[in-house]
Amino acid sequence: MKPLFIFLFACFAISATAQTSEEYYKKAAAFATKKDFENSLAQINLALAKDSTNKEYLLFKADNQAKLKQFQEAYNSYSQVIQLYPTYVNAISQRGLMLASLQQYEYALQDFDKALSFYNPDSLNLLLYVNRGATRISVRDFKGAYDDFMAAYKIDSMDIGTLNNLATVCDEVGKGDQTLKYLYKIIKIDSGFVGTYVNIGFKYQEMGNHKKAIQFFDKAISMDPNEPLSYSNRSFNRLKLGDLKGAMTDIERSIELYPANSYAFRNRALIYIAQKKIPEACADLAKASELGFTGMYGDEVDKLKAKHCDKKTK
Repeated sequence: MKPLFIFLFACFAISATAQTSEEYYKKAAAFATKKDFENSLAQINLALAKDSTNKEYLLFKADNQAKLKQFQEAYNSYSQVIQLYPTYVNAISQRGLMLASLQQYEYALQDFDKALSFYNPDSLNLLLYVNRGATRISVRDFKGAYDDFMAAYKIDSMDIGTLNNLATVCDEVGKGDQTLKYLYKIIKIDSGFVGTYVNIGFKYQEMGNHKKAIQFFDKAISMDPNEPLSYSNRSFNRLKLGDLKGAMTDIERSIELYPANSYAFRNRALIYIAQKKIPEACADLAKASELGFTGMYGDEVDKLKAKHCDKKTK
């Protein structure tokens, strides 16, 4: 029996060594499609063992590591491929996206700037402009974000992502009269895009037309009952119309679906303030601050805390 065992082992070894790097890469891609990033990473490492400087394999490895939240390893892998291929825009862009997701906005913007400094096809430049613009929003550089989105719009005026992002910054740069134009254009292109109804509702909310806003949030919720921002925004409009019970029901559902949303805790704090439940309101304001409300949206929560929570006991 021993020779048989050795023979089978030898056959396995021959079969393994016979596999090409491209075959390992295809297996890695198949695992990634199934969101099995651990096995995908294992297969791409086998591909790299045969072709250690293939830029697509190196990038795929870094992407898998990022998906597995192995962020330091992913950063090192992205940096390795960029060092080998300094003009490989896909790697530079992917590293920028990961850095942005980790709130390392300054470094993310450096990567997007670098990627855009190279000549790229319009389709890739569009993505880079949109991603850099979204990152600029995170650091409240609304003028820069607007300029990026307009650059993307000039490349493709029918791109839904560009139109949606452009609409989100119009108010911030004094062009609020253009917001609904971009949003209604999206509906004409794709009436099934839920985010558009949320953003139109939010625009009417800002205009003080709370009944109209609720109609659009109702529509968004009917299309996607698990969309947390729709509940959060509908809650705020119900609060403004004096429906505290409905507002609380909505905001509780929103927080259940998306507990990391600082804006939802701000909204629930406002409901508690209306109910004169100040301790509960202060707890939610503290949570909103903890989740980074001020950096994203301004000092409203800080002012509410100063007014309701930071008073010295007489």
